[in-house]
Amino acid sequence: MQWKKIVIEDRFLSILAFLGILLLIASFYINSWLMFGAGLMIIFIAAGNSYYLKHIGEGLFFDNSRKRNRFFIGDKGEWSLQFLNQGLPIMKGNLSIYFDSAVVPVSGEYHIHSSRVDVSLPFSMGQQEKVDIKIPFIAEKRGLSKIRKMELHIPHFFGFGDTILEFSDVINIEALVYPKAISVRNIDKHKSVKPGHNPSNFSLFEDNMGPIGTRDYLPTDSFNRINWKASARKMTLQTKEYERINEAGAVLFINVSDGFSVTSKLEFLMSSTAEMAYFFHKRNIPFSLCMNVRSAGFTPFTYLPLGSGKDHLQKLLDLLAIADFHSPTIPHEQVLFFYKRHLPIAPTMIHAGIRTTGSDGYIQEWIREGVQLLELQMHTENAFLEPLKMKLKDVAGK
Repeated sequence: MQWKKIVIEDRFLSILAFLGILLLIASFYINSWLMFGAGLMIIFIAAGNSYYLKHIGEGLFFDNSRKRNRFFIGDKGEWSLQFLNQGLPIMKGNLSIYFDSAVVPVSGEYHIHSSRVDVSLPFSMGQQEKVDIKIPFIAEKRGLSKIRKMELHIPHFFGFGDTILEFSDVINIEALVYPKAISVRNIDKHKSVKPGHNPSNFSLFEDNMGPIGTRDYLPTDSFNRINWKASARKMTLQTKEYERINEAGAVLFINVSDGFSVTSKLEFLMSSTAEMAYFFHKRNIPFSLCMNVRSAGFTPFTYLPLGSGKDHLQKLLDLLAIADFHSPTIPHEQVLFFYKRHLPIAPTMIHAGIRTTGSDGYIQEWIREGVQLLELQMHTENAFLEPLKMKLKDVAGK
């Protein structure tokens, strides 16, 4: 059963049914066909009303296929609700939808209570009829919006009661609203000082596996770098050129906690993290995310492994959209401890959020290992990166 049914019968209906039985009995004593017909009609109305209330909704099916749509703030979308009715006709019903306020209806009357949007609209369906109800909305703020509850109120034709159908399963329709990116200054300043496999115009290291071209020989060039075939072809000495490479990759450590609650700067952290992810994606720099929001599985916190590409960027934005002020968190020191023990180290680490005393020991170890450490700072409504300093902050961020 997809629906939990609650039947509310008017007490007057029982009285009416009892009255009809009395009229039937009295009609035999006074031999009145008129009274007999009236009593029979009353009993028929009462029985039909009761049957309708108890059996309405049987055969009503909702297409609960998984749908997750993604939006940026200001984008327009719609909830699409598909129903099939194989039971009794539903007339003059009222459908109520409750969903998270990350999206709000474009038009029509609605109410918001405790970050939930309440929308009501008329609902009628004939037998063997399919209906697709669309509710247009606009993405108003970052977050995950799910249809949390769906109720259908069906009155009887004669007004002697109501049937309430409440959808009992989890509704698999979601709308993800991505954070609005804000400017992050100095993000292009991070450079690795280690060789690697990623092309870089400013690296001191070269890929000696194969030249990418030649240029005219200079007196400072090494003799073993001369390309003799190209030199003979051009009748002047030519030097092999190799692609410059370095180690690339950044891990974003996001501490969303402030003491025992989620920080009030959550939106700032999500927006600046999105901007850094866009930057790394555009330059094809692998990036990773470690956020101290509790997660099930081997990794006890929200973790995105080091990677690149469009799909990787989408996964990170999904994680940023889901985090909210009700997210369960774990201590930030546990994230750093687990990362150091079980996960690969990236050449660049960016820390965002409050840095606690317990996390500073791990940071010192990474500094000694030559890892570049940067810290995200807030300036008015924008952000900037600076080399991580060892000035400690306590757990409360004072």
